[in-house]
Parts: sequence; structure tokens; C-alpha cells
Amino acid sequence: MASAAALVAAEGNFVATTPVPAEYLVGFETIRESDSQELLRILVEGEMQGRGTGQEGYLRAARWFATQLESYGFQPAGADGSWFQNVPFIKLATQPADCGFKVGVEEFIGGTAIGISDFAGAFEASLPVTFAVVTTNRPEIAEGTFAGRLLVIQSADRIRWDDAFIVRGKPACVLIVADDGRVRNEAVNESEKTPSSIPVAMVTTAAANALAARCGARADLFSANAPTENVLVSSSQMVQCRLKIERESVDVPNVVSWYPGADETVRHEHVCVGAHLDHLGLQRGELFPGADDNGSGSTAVLQLARAIHANPVKPRRSVLLMAFCAEERGLLGSKYYVAHPLKPVSDMICMLNIDMIGRNEESTSEPASENENTIHLVGSQDHSAAFHEMVRKANESVGFVFEYDEENRVDGRSDHASFSEKGVPVTFLFGGFNPHYHKTTDTMDGINFAKIANAARLDYLVLMMAAEQGRFALDEKK
Repeated sequence: MASAAALVAAEGNFVATTPVPAEYLVGFETIRESDSQELLRILVEGEMQGRGTGQEGYLRAARWFATQLESYGFQPAGADGSWFQNVPFIKLATQPADCGFKVGVEEFIGGTAIGISDFAGAFEASLPVTFAVVTTNRPEIAEGTFAGRLLVIQSADRIRWDDAFIVRGKPACVLIVADDGRVRNEAVNESEKTPSSIPVAMVTTAAANALAARCGARADLFSANAPTENVLVSSSQMVQCRLKIERESVDVPNVVSWYPGADETVRHEHVCVGAHLDHLGLQRGELFPGADDNGSGSTAVLQLARAIHANPVKPRRSVLLMAFCAEERGLLGSKYYVAHPLKPVSDMICMLNIDMIGRNEESTSEPASENENTIHLVGSQDHSAAFHEMVRKANESVGFVFEYDEENRVDGRSDHASFSEKGVPVTFLFGGFNPHYHKTTDTMDGINFAKIANAARLDYLVLMMAAEQGRFALDEKK
């Protein structure tokens, strides 16, 4: 007979086939969809304002997250008894009133359409303009092709000021065309990152097209889709360019906590579980709430933490639970942790990462209704077949339909990757992409709370089982 817990997990098209082990049942049953909704609402609709790294909303979220962990019996794992590991950054911020690109007296790119890249400082000049749309196979150009010119460029892949194509062209100023979610009026960069040697900023697609049309190029030159052919359009039209981007040093915390294992002989060994707490925050006067990305994963981690504390049988080995900052800036919070670990990484037996598990995967060819109970299991086969099999076994008590078709696309794009690079067995639960990704519409509307709760249930079971078993056999390197 299936246990009551198995029936709970089966809600929302989830079909469990194996009862939850009796020793984990009490904690498992504390994970409820109603709590998923309540916790996520605080993260999304409270005073946390999208939790942008380096913004006040993120700091509020980090303090609240630590308070929750304390109430669940976790201990601070930071230096001097702190809940935080401060990560040093350089914060860049545009000054919209001092940024703009005009032709004559008409401004075609206003300050609110401009975002930071790697440049800090002020720039002002009147320049002719070249518009470029490039694929990953860049066109051949002569050295200095863009000398003394403004270059407005869109690339099929992410492009920086130090791309060989830009360096060879030697533009006087660069605007990189990007979707709205990547055009941020303020954000953090690594403190040691080399700043741009030329004035460069990001610009929205709509604003770049407005300037292109005024200068004789097509009004739809820049598209939301990745370019499939190279296009260069040079204009003699003079553009008055103004940029002002300020720079300051800031510290932003990872939230770090510890739950001591029940067995003193192996307490130094630990299971790590984490999710990135940050999102885009307030950008260009708009709020990016980040309900799915990654309020959902942060919610699941908190529910997992409460389940550990509520269960009478405690994990045999310790638990290191973290909420990372700056994932949206290139996994910077988790990268900093593995470079400056608070517990030896050699004592970490596995790492469980949860990111974007609040919505059903959706695309033009795949409706959301087909993914009520699916989830992408990413990274679990990278280092240990034994660990992968444990995750599959735990899922028999939850009922996800695992998918594996996003491995190549996303395996390096969330915080588990920082630990995987150190040889730690990892798993990454990922709900898949959807039309609300990095949009202002990533609100509470349309969230699948059954999926959040079941992600928490699954990783709770994996954590308890891994903490009991200990180290996993690692596969031979290919």
C-alpha cells in the first residue's frame, strides 16, 4: 500500500510508484504547495524588488532568507558567526540624464534604453555610424574599418568589447544590441575584471532600430532572433554620442548556513544544497520580479530546510545550505565560494542546485500543458553514475518525468557548474525555458506550485539518502 506521503506527491499529475521511506516521512509531509505559494509571494511581492545583486532589494532578501534558516535550526556558516559571505564586486550604473544618442536635435536612443557593459567613465563625441549584424562566423574586415565611428552591433552569440572583430575594427564607441532583459542600467561585475578600453554600453533592440532607420538602414535591421547572416551598413550621418557610467566598489553576500550531521565521526562531510537568490531587480525604471527565476528555487530550498529540521531522523552527515548572489552576472557568487570555501570542498560529497522550477517549459512548438510534471535533470551524470541512480531512486517517491534534452544548453549556466568544475557530483533541477524568462512578466501568475513543492521533496529525499550513504564512486574520466 502506498503511504500517505506518496499520495501527496502524486497531486498535480505526479505519480509516485514507491512509498517514501518511513524514516524520512515526517519531514517529507511538511512540504506543502500552500507554503510554496506563501514563501514565493514574500520573495516576489514583498519589499525585495526583484532581488537585483547590488541593490537594496537583494540585501533585504538575504536578511530575510537567513532569518528563515535560523528558525529552521540552521547555524550561520560565515566568518565570525555571520550568515553571510561577502563577495567583492565593482558596481556600474548608467546616469540616464547624461546618456543619449541624437541625430540633430532628435534623440533616438535615450538614457533609459542604455545599459552597462564593461566601461566606466564619461564620453562625448559626434561620430558617423556603422550598423553591424554578425553571426558566429564574423565577416572579414580590414584593420581600422570602424576607426572614428560609432559601431552599433548585434551578434548571434554574446559579444564583448574585446571580441577580435571589434578590436580589429577599432571603433571610437560601441553599442551592443541586446534583448531588454540584458540591458541593465546598473549591475555588478567581478572586481578583478578588466574594464573596457573603449566606451561601450548595451542598447535595447527597439532603440537601436530607431537609430538605424533614421540613418538610412532598415527599421527592422536588429531582430529578437539570432542573426543568420552578416550585414554591415555604414552611414555618413553624424550621431551625437553621450555616455556617463559611474563605478563603485560594493560587497554583496552569499547566504551561508550549516546543519550539523548527527554522526560525529562523519560530521565534517557534507551535502551542499543551493539556489541563486538574485534576479535582475529594478532596471531602467522597470521591475523584473523573478518569480520563476529564481524565486521558485529559493522557495524550494527553504522548504527543504524546514523538512530537515522537522524530521525526527536527522541527516547523518552535515548540510551546507547556500543562497547565491550574482548568478545572473555569470555564476559569480558560487564561483567566489568555491575559490574561498568556508568548508573544505574535498569534504563535499555532492551538490544539489535548484533553478527555475516554478513554470512549465513552454515554446512555440511545446505548450506548457504538456509539461505539468516534467523537469530537466541536468548534470547528475557528469561525475557519478551511482549518484545519478540515487536521484532516480528518490524520484520514485515523487513522480517527476525526467527530461535530458537541455544538458548541452544549460549544464554550465547555473551554480552547480562551479562545483562540478571541482569534481563534485552535482544535480540541477531545471523546469525549462518559457516566454517569461528575464521578462517583467515573471510574476506569480502561472506558477506551478506543485512543481516547486515536488522539487523540494525530491531534493529532500536525495539529501537525506546521500547524507546517510556518504561518498559516491566517481566515474573514470573519459
